[in-house]
Amino acid sequence: MRFKYLAISLLVLPWTAPVFAEVTTFSPIKNAEATLVLEGSMLTVVVKSDAHSESRTIAFQAENELHVQIDDFNFDGAKDFAVWQIDDGMGTYTIHRIFVYQPEAAFFKELNSDCGDDFFNLRVEREKRALLSTYWEMNEPKLCSTNFSPD
Repeated sequence: MRFKYLAISLLVLPWTAPVFAEVTTFSPIKNAEATLVLEGSMLTVVVKSDAHSESRTIAFQAENELHVQIDDFNFDGAKDFAVWQIDDGMGTYTIHRIFVYQPEAAFFKELNSDCGDDFFNLRVEREKRALLSTYWEMNEPKLCSTNFSPD
């Protein structure tokens, strides 16, 4: 009897896995639509516009749950996105990877912090047009400001 339940479970499992995917759809600019499909540690990004359609998959090294955040991270008027998680250690800080929309390429490009790759403990400062994050120097936390000049 156990074998019967195991066989049924294994047959049903492949069709239930996509249910766990987190899907986010938004328009980065007028006449463009972005769809983000987050499944475990894989993110598929699809961008469609009148003249262009492209899809890419991005892998993340994460043990904790990933989250998607939509915002204008470089203050250019286009919607961007970030994928963030709580650190895999003691869970004391957040780690953000930011992807900004590039209208000329009709796709997203990963943005790096001015003080390293990822943004730790990200704060968006709209008035200052800056992304504030933490970096470490000689095991001391320091404040990093990634600034964007007005267009």
